[in-house]
Amino acid sequence: MNMSSVRKYLLHGAVVLLGLTGIARADIYNPTWLVTAWTTTTGMIGGTNFINAASQPAPSAVDALASFTYSGQLNFDNTNNQGQSNTYADFFTNTANISNFSGTGGKAAFLGTTMSSPGSSNYSYLEFSLQGPAANIAAGTYVTITHDDGASSYANGNKVTYSPGETQAVSDIGTLPVGSMTSFAVDYVEANGAPAVLKVDVPEPGSVLLLGTGLLVLGLVVRRRQKAL
Repeated sequence: MNMSSVRKYLLHGAVVLLGLTGIARADIYNPTWLVTAWTTTTGMIGGTNFINAASQPAPSAVDALASFTYSGQLNFDNTNNQGQSNTYADFFTNTANISNFSGTGGKAAFLGTTMSSPGSSNYSYLEFSLQGPAANIAAGTYVTITHDDGASSYANGNKVTYSPGETQAVSDIGTLPVGSMTSFAVDYVEANGAPAVLKVDVPEPGSVLLLGTGLLVLGLVVRRRQKAL
C-alpha cells in the first residue's frame, strides 16, 4: 500500500472522529417518553376511525384511556400467537419502566385492558413523545422502526418514517435531522389481535466512534509497515 492510500485511511478516520467531537449521549439514546394511549371497542375514537391512521394529528387527549411516563428504549414484541387477543400487559412487559400513571382504574386496570382483538373493531392507538430535546445529532444518523401494525415517526414536526396502515412486521428506516432535535414522536396503531411489535433503534455514537478509531489504528499500522520497507 502506498503513502497516498495511508493518508486516505488516516484522513477518513480523522473526519469520523472530528464529526463526533462533542456528541453527548442525548435523550434519543437514553430516552424517557410521554405515552398516551387510546383504545376503542367500537372502531371509533372521538368519532373518527384511526385504524389505518398511525400518524399525526393523534386523537384528542380528552378521549385517551391513559397517559404515563415510560423510561427506556421502545422494544416491544408480544409473542402471542396470530389471531389471539392481547392486553397492554402483553405489550408493556417492562411494567417497572412505567411511572406517573394517569388513567381511570389505575395502572393495573390499564395493563389488563385488551389492546386489540381479531376483527379490528377493537384496537389501540399509542403516541410516544420523547421528553427533552436530543441535541447534537450527527449527520447521517438514522432510525429504524420495526412494527406490526401501523407506525410513523416525526422529528421536529417533520415525517421521518411513514407507514400508518395495518401490516405484518416490517422495518422502516429514516434519517434524523442534524443538530438539535427539539421533538421526536412515534405514533403506533395495534389492530386485529396479536402479534404486536414496536421497536425503535438508533445507533449509538459509540459504535461509530469505534469504527473511526479502528480506521485510525489501521492507518498507523500500515504507515509503520511502509516505513519498515
